[in-house]
Amino acid sequence: MNAKELSELKKTLTERKNDLLKAVDHKKQKDLQEPIVGDEIDAAGDSEEKELIFGLTDNEKVMLDSIESALHKMEHDNYGICERCSTKIPTERLKAMPYARYCIQCQPKFEQKK
Repeated sequence: MNAKELSELKKTLTERKNDLLKAVDHKKQKDLQEPIVGDEIDAAGDSEEKELIFGLTDNEKVMLDSIESALHKMEHDNYGICERCSTKIPTERLKAMPYARYCIQCQPKFEQKK
């Protein structure tokens, strides 16, 4: 991978990180708003909505961790190396998924462990 490609991937990761941080902050602000008093059905609906918001936030946190890990690897010159088999992850895969931790052969093995 050349310096230009690496720079473009770093820019993409940074933009995604900033977008996620904004989305998480927006959801937190929405959740912190003063609750509207209503009947039990309204309260149940509000509760389900909060659970959905927290669920999405958890997914976003996982994504944010992956992005931050990729950026950290870039700083330490070990970006694009599979964490399982230590081979180079193809540039095409990194362009599609710049936060990829595993090569295409190791990814299914990682997913089976979940």
